[in-house]
Amino acid sequence: METGDAISLLELTPSGSLTLNLKAIQVLSAITQPVLVVAISGPPNTGKSYLMNRLVNRTKGFPLRSGKMLPGWRTWMWCLPHPERANEYLVILDIDGLEGERNENTKPQIFALAYVLSNIFIYNSKGTVDQEALDKLNYITKLPRYVQEGAVDSHREICPEFLWCVRDSELELWMDGFRLVADDYLNAVLLPGQGPDGVSSVSRFLTERFGHRKCLEFSRPCPEAGALRLDQVLEGELARDFQLQTERLRGHVLGVRPERGPGGSVVSGQALARMVEHCVSRLCQGQLIVLEDLYDATRHSVPTVPQGAATDRTMPQPTKTVRIGVPWNMERPVCLIENSSAGELSVNREAVDQILSTISQPVVVVAIAGLYRTGKSYLMNKLAGKQKGFSLGSTIQSHTKGIWMMCVPHPVRPDHCLILLDTEGLGDVEKGDPTNDSWIFALAVLLSSMLVYNSMGTIDQYAMDKLHYVTELTELIKVKATGGEDESTEFARFFPAFVWSVRDFTLDLTLEGRKVTEDGYLENALKLKHGASPNVQKYNLPRECIRNYFPTRKCFVFDRPADKDTMRNMEEVPDSCLDAAFVNQAQRFVQYVYRTAQTKTLKGGYPVTGQMLGALVLTYVDSIRSGHLPCLESAVHTLADIENTAAIQEAAQAYGKWMGERVTLPTETVKELSEIHNQVHPEALQLFMRRCFKDEGQRYQQEFTKEVAAIYADISEKNRELSTDISNRIILDLGAGIQEKIRIGSYTKPGGYSEYEKDMAELVRKYRAKPRKGVQAQQVLQDFLATKQQLSDSIRQADQTMTTSQKEIQAARERAEVAEQQQRAKEEEKRAAEQRLVDERRAAEVNLDQLKEKAKQEQARLVQEHERLLTQRLQEQDKLMKEGFQGRADALQREIDALKVEKKQAASPSLVDVVIDTSILAAPGFFKVIPIAAKVGKFLWDKFW
Repeated sequence: METGDAISLLELTPSGSLTLNLKAIQVLSAITQPVLVVAISGPPNTGKSYLMNRLVNRTKGFPLRSGKMLPGWRTWMWCLPHPERANEYLVILDIDGLEGERNENTKPQIFALAYVLSNIFIYNSKGTVDQEALDKLNYITKLPRYVQEGAVDSHREICPEFLWCVRDSELELWMDGFRLVADDYLNAVLLPGQGPDGVSSVSRFLTERFGHRKCLEFSRPCPEAGALRLDQVLEGELARDFQLQTERLRGHVLGVRPERGPGGSVVSGQALARMVEHCVSRLCQGQLIVLEDLYDATRHSVPTVPQGAATDRTMPQPTKTVRIGVPWNMERPVCLIENSSAGELSVNREAVDQILSTISQPVVVVAIAGLYRTGKSYLMNKLAGKQKGFSLGSTIQSHTKGIWMMCVPHPVRPDHCLILLDTEGLGDVEKGDPTNDSWIFALAVLLSSMLVYNSMGTIDQYAMDKLHYVTELTELIKVKATGGEDESTEFARFFPAFVWSVRDFTLDLTLEGRKVTEDGYLENALKLKHGASPNVQKYNLPRECIRNYFPTRKCFVFDRPADKDTMRNMEEVPDSCLDAAFVNQAQRFVQYVYRTAQTKTLKGGYPVTGQMLGALVLTYVDSIRSGHLPCLESAVHTLADIENTAAIQEAAQAYGKWMGERVTLPTETVKELSEIHNQVHPEALQLFMRRCFKDEGQRYQQEFTKEVAAIYADISEKNRELSTDISNRIILDLGAGIQEKIRIGSYTKPGGYSEYEKDMAELVRKYRAKPRKGVQAQQVLQDFLATKQQLSDSIRQADQTMTTSQKEIQAARERAEVAEQQQRAKEEEKRAAEQRLVDERRAAEVNLDQLKEKAKQEQARLVQEHERLLTQRLQEQDKLMKEGFQGRADALQREIDALKVEKKQAASPSLVDVVIDTSILAAPGFFKVIPIAAKVGKFLWDKFW
């Protein structure tokens, strides 16, 4: 199917909603042949549309706007038979210019969509290929936020060819008297910009992601044309070089084969339509487009053009409107914890209820703290992959009040959400209560899995004095509800990783004449002094706290980014205008955070979701507002109650939903219903187990089992009721003739009993032959025969053709038939009861199996936590010994010995073996295993809390 002109495939309206044009999907769905997909993008008014028209020897097709922007922002599509190969189609996607302020939050998603759909991705620009031109292509570095590509070798197999078209070329293609090929020029430009390992830049991204890269230059097409559009210029008036260059582009593009899938598989128009819908759906839900899974989506049915449907040449209707992004794929931060002018903290419930509550994925939480006006927000924006986001102030007044939050898909961890917390600047002179700063710092520690402390200049005693908040944590945080003793030794179990970023660093990284790393610089700054005087103790205290509380430490130093005037508008300044060393340092910092910041966990290693983080925020702030200290143990108990209750509801609803989808009532037998239940129950239990945690005594698991049992009993009852209704209707229908004969007295004449007997026998035969009567079929027949015995006796006694002996024989036969049917009904009920016992046993086995798996997971988390803490303590002991603090090292040895004992106990197989006592598998129901499971849960809690 050919569209005479380009039609809109996607439109981004000025209000920010994305319109997917169903007519365009229908056009694609009608193409059963393989398609070659060419996408072109770039800054506006660079002549993209004209090049695409020339691909098919047309002067018209895509609209040439010459600077006139239509309302909205579109991706245009043009489908034509391939000009050179029969049985193939050419699909051209022309994306409106990427620059400008409109809908900046959605453009990267559309860029990602073009990337995953195309065989050839053309980037069109003017002038030359330099750092400024690369900066304009920064959208490409955001692809990992929307596309999961897998290993480098695999994604190169299915990624498009990258073709850079340089219009009105000013490329310097001469070197040492020789003219370079434009491809070599492009590669020469890209290679110097790669930066250090792990740095993500446009140049590095292009070289790593695109295995095939090409560059074409175009001279000015017609200098004499003035203000005329190119489609208004006669072909003969175009410059000869320009015509040759466009023919070269055409020859290259049309020579590409349409292989797009893994292994060189081809994609048809129908499959492409499905890919478009699949990708847009994933983006709308805030999910990554997984390239390896994308082609599976093409196997489903796709919409087709109805027979005889016309294809409108203009913007078609109807359309469906969807909004790209979900509440937690944010372009701007929101205030999570508000700080009033009076120093009172409160939670912004909209941030919790409308954003965090929608995040069911595990979260990586990075918080930044430090003195005000030290550039914290700039680093947070870099982590979010945005130029703008958290407010960057340029005056001496602090801009951030309270704690602000931005949530984005994690760039390198699939199915994780990256949550960034920008805290109010510490030490603001405008604040009257210094205690308020301590609470802000404590909340940043409690909520994050990585804490970045930001300071200016150097790490000296002044900087340490400003970090006095870390010394106050023992007075602000409780580990156990009972409290009483010094709990600071427990802090390392749940405190975040610590990163110290030093801004405007001007010193050389040298110590005693030798170069040191940034980490070496930090460790030197954290060395302790010998002595017991008050001044020495004051000097050592913040250093001891950092060394003891935080499991890992890292340091980054940053040069000054730019001059004073430039720094006033950092939100508007591209990286190319900043100091190159600072840009590289910021990129190293970002990549380190992406790679090493761990999933936020509770004590015991339980991963935290956005929903759970919201509950923690409410719990901690409520404690502070009520005058109590935030308590880790209490918070986990509260969180466990919330999550486990929600887990019951979610899993029970899923069980009911899945049963409704898989069961067709009435079932022919109880076993048929039971088999479906025994498929669905383990799946629902697994869903419950995945979310629940710290279920002491399996109290919530019992509740879940009761919920499922109640739902199953309700379904079983409905199964019986429906079977009874159907069976009764069948008997009524089959017995209508008998009822009519009774009404007109057919059975009261001589020989009437013989006729009645034959009719009843035929009714029973036909009834038993009817399928899908359900589990109550035998019981309904028994009840029917029992109710008809008095009538049968009356007809038999009234039949004067029968002798007394014959009547007695027939009466005995009827009683035997009723008794036989009664026995059948009893056997059916017995089989149902036996099946219920089998179901209970299977449920017990499933519960034990999943309890075993859950216990193993919890044991692995405990062991991992002990290993991490033990490693940190051993490293700290080694440093103390090297610094000459043998007494401190000996004291730490006692803690290390205790940790080794705890680790050995945590790794003991008996913890799991207790749960899996094989004799329990013979128990008829789940509740008989609860006492043992309860002992295990209580032991784990008491021992390791």
